[in-house]
Amino acid sequence: MSAAPFRHRALAAALFATGLGQFQAACADHDEIVVWGDPLTPFAADPGLAPLAETNTALLLKRVAGANVNFNGTLAGIAQYRGMYAERVNVDLDGMNVGNACSNNMDAPLHYLPRTFVDRLEVIRGIAPVSSGLETIGGTVIARSREAEFGDAEAFGISGQVAAGGQSVDGGYSTSGEIDLANAHHRFRAAASREAGNNRDFGDGTIRPTRYERNAFDAGYAFQRGDDVFNLDYRRNDTGETGTPALPMDDIYSDADLVRGGWHGHRGAAELSAELYWNGVEHLMSNYRMRRATPGRRRDNLAEADTLGWRTQAALPVRGGTLRVGADGHLLDYDSLITDPDNAMFFARNFDDVQRDRYGLYAEWEHLALGRWSVEAGLRWTHVSMDAGQVDASMAMMMPPLALLRNTFNASDRSQHDDNVDAALVVGYALQEGLTVEAGVARKNRSPSHQERYLWLPLEATGGLADGNLYVGDVNLDPETAWQFELGLDWRRPGFAVSPRAFYHHVDDYIQGIPATNPAVIMVGTMNGDPTPLQYANVDARLWGVDVEWTADLAGPWEVGGILSWVRGERRDIDDNLFRIAPLNTRVDLTYALERWSVTLEGELYAPQNDVSATNSETKSAGYGLLNLYGQYAWPALGLTFTAGVENVLDKTYRPHLNGINRVAGSDVALGARIPGDGVNGFVQVGWRF
Repeated sequence: MSAAPFRHRALAAALFATGLGQFQAACADHDEIVVWGDPLTPFAADPGLAPLAETNTALLLKRVAGANVNFNGTLAGIAQYRGMYAERVNVDLDGMNVGNACSNNMDAPLHYLPRTFVDRLEVIRGIAPVSSGLETIGGTVIARSREAEFGDAEAFGISGQVAAGGQSVDGGYSTSGEIDLANAHHRFRAAASREAGNNRDFGDGTIRPTRYERNAFDAGYAFQRGDDVFNLDYRRNDTGETGTPALPMDDIYSDADLVRGGWHGHRGAAELSAELYWNGVEHLMSNYRMRRATPGRRRDNLAEADTLGWRTQAALPVRGGTLRVGADGHLLDYDSLITDPDNAMFFARNFDDVQRDRYGLYAEWEHLALGRWSVEAGLRWTHVSMDAGQVDASMAMMMPPLALLRNTFNASDRSQHDDNVDAALVVGYALQEGLTVEAGVARKNRSPSHQERYLWLPLEATGGLADGNLYVGDVNLDPETAWQFELGLDWRRPGFAVSPRAFYHHVDDYIQGIPATNPAVIMVGTMNGDPTPLQYANVDARLWGVDVEWTADLAGPWEVGGILSWVRGERRDIDDNLFRIAPLNTRVDLTYALERWSVTLEGELYAPQNDVSATNSETKSAGYGLLNLYGQYAWPALGLTFTAGVENVLDKTYRPHLNGINRVAGSDVALGARIPGDGVNGFVQVGWRF
């Protein structure tokens, strides 16, 4: 008896029908657990056209066991997995680590993947392989855009799709179109999308500002000859005025160019690949263009980020398994300048000529057919080199404490270098047919972000923490080191499948804000409205929990399935909890699916979160339950699919714990209150594939 593959990936895509047949087939035949249903049409396996209303691609992660989203605005979603979030979670977008320009993650990586462009969204479950990214302490999310497929003949064929949809919660709409031209050797693709909406409604009023606008354009070409495939792809993203009420500023624009090219081929028994990419982002934030600001306190913040990245890999057959060896890198340059539209002399250079460069080497061996055993073992070395230029602020001339902070920072040794070694071992054993146990252990590292090291004056530039506190960085921070342990089962029977996992992460040098003790920091913080600012520091922490995926066939065309997630995060050095940890939650879908149509009734349940961070002044949150209804009807002969649904059918007012705190006066949400979730939301979508 051979062990089934155990390195599962949970797909967030179209969980409107859990599909036991594909769930079990995936466990048996390859390394992905597919959680969508038996395809009604090609659209059924297409998350861009699945019957879900989310505009924000990141929100699809809430449909994966262990995953969730820190929500700061309509298009500002930060991936969370098993209690770790932001830079701790490696997001692989079409093979790229996008260097976002916002110091508060308004443009987190999944911001640059419109929902209508999504081909699949995956979370590597549990311990992420060392080959999956340079820094994977919080796991790996893999997002892939649709691409054209090569044809079977020399003659070119044309295909494509058009989609449009709308929703009631914000009067929003989305439109998209794609056209592909391909033969056996060439493929061309062009696609465009537009999304826009007004302020979002909730049970007791309107959340301001949450209006949004985003346009995107894709173009790609690939050439195939024999085993060699060359590709070149380009994406342009233009995000217009988009509200982020949990943050001190709104997104006025995020203009990004993403370019990538690559080669994949075989030489003998070796599978080879090489990829190169570049991203350039210009991002303007403002605290007065979409909300009211106190006279004399109006601010703009212009930020720019440029990223150059690469990855080369060889996969070789070794001792009955596959050995992957590779080299990768990611070079980030970042600048940020705060100005006052009413005072041309005012400026604050909060980040200047920041560099965060990473270089990696890895080796990984995987064997999925060692009798009852399966093994994946990997080792990675990553060198992180960081530096920053000198900073300044116009107010330093009149504020001695600010001048002291500036001078201290400029005199410090800002050039920092870390050498991080990651190792991972995951072993599976088939106890019997359809029942596999999996155990894993890993050592993972993450070097500080540029905010954590180089934020020299108290600001809320915190990577999207959105806790309302002012922070300063520490140039001398150490990298985080996590020892990760995991134990789980995959149990499959005719008509039933369940996959529970338990995990424990022991984190040394966890980076967390603690009360600042520097008198100059406290004085500047007090002048800016926060007499108790925080400073990033290394502390000790632990996270542990359980997550479960399950699905079952009922009578006839009925299916039921769902997920359950629970994680606990604590400081080990003091008696406190970690900030912004998702509470116990579950999601259950009941689906009735026939050949051309399906209907799903979905329930979401979230427990109260009482284990909150006193250090971050985090407030507790109440539990809630939601009821959603989706449906889809397809005309395969015409290539048409119609979807519709109602989210939050009972129009319940609720406040997800991972939503940020409102910072905007004039909204129907009180200042300092947690931003509520959407009210009742009816939506429709129509798609045509040709």
